[in-house]
Amino acid sequence: MPTTITVPLGRLKFDPQNPRLIGEFGGDQGKMFRFLITDIGVDDLLLSLSTSGLYDADPIIVRDAETAGEYFVVEGNRRLAALKLLSGERPADKEPIPSIPAVSPEVADTFKQVKVHTGWTPSELTAYLGYKHVTASREWSPDAKAKFVYEHAKDDLSETNLRKYARSLGTKYPTLVRWLSAYLVLKQAQELKFFDPEQAPSKGYFGTFYTLLGGKQAQAFLGLQDEMTKPLIPEQKTGALQDFVAWTIGTKTQPALVNSRQQKEFEQVLASEPALQHFRLRKDLSGSLLYTAFNAEQISERLLKAQYLINDCLVNLLDVREDSRVINAFDALEKSYQKARVFMTAEEPRAK
Repeated sequence: MPTTITVPLGRLKFDPQNPRLIGEFGGDQGKMFRFLITDIGVDDLLLSLSTSGLYDADPIIVRDAETAGEYFVVEGNRRLAALKLLSGERPADKEPIPSIPAVSPEVADTFKQVKVHTGWTPSELTAYLGYKHVTASREWSPDAKAKFVYEHAKDDLSETNLRKYARSLGTKYPTLVRWLSAYLVLKQAQELKFFDPEQAPSKGYFGTFYTLLGGKQAQAFLGLQDEMTKPLIPEQKTGALQDFVAWTIGTKTQPALVNSRQQKEFEQVLASEPALQHFRLRKDLSGSLLYTAFNAEQISERLLKAQYLINDCLVNLLDVREDSRVINAFDALEKSYQKARVFMTAEEPRAK
């Protein structure tokens, strides 16, 4: 049975299992504090809490921490971060923080002792958190929902159990499976040192990753298992996983090569060995399409683009035709045209 207790603010800690805390922080409270105020954001709470104080209508839910008398905040980590800032606490990294509004002494007194709820069962938490973060203005992201399910399902990733979580999160079962598959694949990549969330070039990497992972050819390329068994990517395909993460997420120094809007083209390249070899070598998705089996649309577009570029040059060609660079370029163009003409007029090989 849930009960209400009063706890000093300093004895409340950020919960490493909280779905919002997507990165792997190793239990580092300072890193979680920084992530919440910078990556998630608490500006709205700073304004609200500084004006009205802390109310009990929306419960802060806790569980016991390792140290007696201390608690991890299961629900209310953003509020905890805002309360810490308003009470004068700052991240140890000394990086910039949001603008902190002034707080009256009367309001500041409401921050010293915090009423929290404890004793919630896992099923009660699942029902409450699922409902709240479907209807709340700050709904959990797909990766947060996937992490929530993974942390609470206790290794029971059966269809029956996942359908229960899908209902509690207000989503469809196939959608939840896609999110969870992407989460588990990235978790596997992280364990293999192929992926570091702190080096991801943007916060929206998960959406791109799970979208591209949903393609039929992408799943075949990775050997993605149909069942929710770990690991989802077999050992003989870990090299492909390393490539896939580099192509779809990248790092701060090596940006991704593919985005979710290019899924159709990416699928075509993955389905063609010559195109895939070109893509590995050249890192050029558009150019690799020319090596796929069915690329009439792409080839026609490139030929027309070449024609337009040549037409643009004709106006000034007479003035520069003696220049050696122009002569060499024209010779190369003429050779390419002759090759193209051969291909255009060649007969298809006859079957014997």
